[in-house]
Amino acid sequence: MKGILAIQRMRLRKEWKPLLTWLLLPLLLTVLTFSTLHKLGDESKVPIGLVVEEESHLSNALVQRIVDTDYLQVTKLDLQEATDQLEKHELDSVFVIKEGYEEDILSNRRSHLLQAYSSNRSFAYFAVAESISSYVQEEATRMKAAFEIKELYEKYGSSEEWDMQEIVDTSKEKQANKQLITTNFSFQWTPSETINPSTSLLSVWGIWAFFQTLTTLFIFDWIVKANSKLIRVRWTFTKTSLTNYIVWNLLFYTVLLYMMDIITVYVLHYWNLVSPSTQLFFALFGFRVMINMLAVVLAKNFTNIFSYYISAIAVSLLLTICGGAFIPIDSIMQRWPWIELFSPVYSLIHREIAFGFLGLLVVILLVVLFKGGSLHATSTFTRKKIS
Repeated sequence: MKGILAIQRMRLRKEWKPLLTWLLLPLLLTVLTFSTLHKLGDESKVPIGLVVEEESHLSNALVQRIVDTDYLQVTKLDLQEATDQLEKHELDSVFVIKEGYEEDILSNRRSHLLQAYSSNRSFAYFAVAESISSYVQEEATRMKAAFEIKELYEKYGSSEEWDMQEIVDTSKEKQANKQLITTNFSFQWTPSETINPSTSLLSVWGIWAFFQTLTTLFIFDWIVKANSKLIRVRWTFTKTSLTNYIVWNLLFYTVLLYMMDIITVYVLHYWNLVSPSTQLFFALFGFRVMINMLAVVLAKNFTNIFSYYISAIAVSLLLTICGGAFIPIDSIMQRWPWIELFSPVYSLIHREIAFGFLGLLVVILLVVLFKGGSLHATSTFTRKKIS
């Protein structure tokens, strides 16, 4: 034990800078990735002008829906200023909510509700116009349905009396509960949970898992060096076996890296990317143990450092892609749910532990470490007493 600690102190004294870099790199790259996505998302919004000629309940509701559209950067202007900016190509297009909008909707008149302006550089005009038209048509259709229901009540002389607003509110409630034509599709860089979190395109823990797996495999390159042909011979002349050296260092790096994982959680929480929880810490611990054991298993089978690095990159990509970090695999998991037991990245994203993968790694690790016996020598020389 003392010999192992002495070797570790010598290594850390010489290699503490690279180790510190590998410890911080996953956190920095994760924050940088999602900060860049935020910036790109803001810059990629389509600038439009919105002219509101009528202040009413329905017109204000439409304005709010347009403003809440993720890919639109909405600026409220008067008509003259809006057309001036459109001519200067500062706006992609301009939309006018005309006077009498609410009256037309309530009267079941569905044509010429809005007015639109575009230029020869309005690259997103048709897409934006379709989106805004869908909002208007949704409200108009809802009001038409309310009129139809009112007529049915009057036709059949029903004693139950509903006003228009009650019918509209009920239809909105049904639409929200049934999710008839909507879906949750977003970058998962906020701690808020969606109704169906599996629809997220990118997961914070998925991206972090890729960087963390890669750097962890790189950190464990000392096993490849210790297992090289030149160094391996030296273990036969030491009191400590290579197996014991690996096991004790595995424990050391598991503790060190898990402490860094805990720090990562709180840093990402500071950036509003994740929410700390007991379940998350358990999932992180399971992921840390599995990745460290995977690093030992992989590194123990290499003697060439360059080949190990190439394999580390390939394994990291394979685990993260198959774990749904970049490509959604929820349909696959629904069809074959047992796969989740063997996917550490997918389990981490869903705050669980891949016990199947963990058990498999334990068995493989024991075989890899102890199949060749201990690599250290005991004295086999006969003692002779010299008088």
